[in-house]
Formats: sequence, C-alpha cells, structure tokens
Amino acid sequence: RAVSVALNLQREEMFWKKSNNKQSQESRDLLLSNGAMQSYFISELDPALLDLFEKREKTVGTDERFSNWCKLTENLSKDSVHTLAEEIALLEYYISLWGLLQNEELHVKVDFNIADPSMKVHALICFPLVQNALTNGYNTMPAHPIKIRLSSTSNQIKLEVSNHVNHYLKDQSENDYINNLQYRLKFHYPDKHSLFLNSNSMLFKGVM
Repeated sequence: RAVSVALNLQREEMFWKKSNNKQSQESRDLLLSNGAMQSYFISELDPALLDLFEKREKTVGTDERFSNWCKLTENLSKDSVHTLAEEIALLEYYISLWGLLQNEELHVKVDFNIADPSMKVHALICFPLVQNALTNGYNTMPAHPIKIRLSSTSNQIKLEVSNHVNHYLKDQSENDYINNLQYRLKFHYPDKHSLFLNSNSMLFKGVM
C-alpha cells in the first residue's frame, strides 16, 4: 500500500510537470505572437509619425500623403507576405513622408543591393530598425545622415541601419521598436534570423 501511494504521487507530480511545461510553452507562444503583432502595428502606424502629423500644420499635400500611406497598408497584416521590391517601395514612401512632416530637413542615405526583387518577405519587417533611427537618432545634420543598407542573396536578407549617436539616450536599443522586432523575427524566422545591436556605435543589423 505504501508503494502504491508513492507511485500515485509520482505519477501526479509527473503529470503536473508535463501540464506546467505545456502551459509554459503556450504562454511563450502567446507572448511571441503578441509581440510580433505589436511590432507590426507600430510599423504600420508609428506613434512618433502620427505625432509629427498631428503637430504639423495641415496642408493638402501632407493630408494626401498621410492618407495615402494608410491606404497603402490597409490590406496588410502581421502575416502578410509580399516582394522585397514592394517592401522597399513602402520603406521609401515612409521615409519621404517622415521628411515631409518633420520641421527640419531629413538626411538619409540608402543603399539597396538586391539580388532578386521578387524575393518574398513579411510586410514591414524592415521598418522597426529604420523607425528607431528616425525617432531616436539624429537625422537633421548633412554630415551625419542615417545610413540604410539593404542587401539580399538567394536565401537571405540583411538590413543595416546606423545613425549619429544621440547622447541624451542611455541605450537606443531599449525601446518598443527593437524589443518587439525581436519577437517578430523569432515568430516568422525562428531558425534563420539574427539581430545585432550596438547602441554605442548606433549600428543595428537584422538578418532574415
């Protein structure tokens, strides 16, 4: 009888551990999905960009450009996939919109070296690193432009973004853009992604 009780307790403990592990995995999966979703939402309608739009004196040009951005992204979602050429077109539009809404002149240097423009990528996955530089880095000095380099091979996409050091920030890699991007990269590219963050040099690299 004593042995029987011990076995029953052991089985109950093993069952509890398995159940707990299952719940932990489900919690991790949910956290990953929610983080990826949040990353997408910030990319689609960045609060910092919205703030620029609301503070800027409204003109026909600014209203049309902002409204068009909303139309360009209205049919996209976290799981949407489109070509790298389409991703670049949206990225260029976003940067130009930011420059239009910002009071000071925007200085950005881009370098696109794309092997296959028809290569598929998840929608707006390239945006967080650029948004981080626009929002948290200096971008108004001609001598220190934001530098964006996007390249691809047959099976890999690499994005490098750097900006002039903002001495008012302790760490430019600690914010919602970067934190949620890590979730989205893990969600969509669990086995092939990497994210290199160097807040001292303000160099950020994402590989998918």
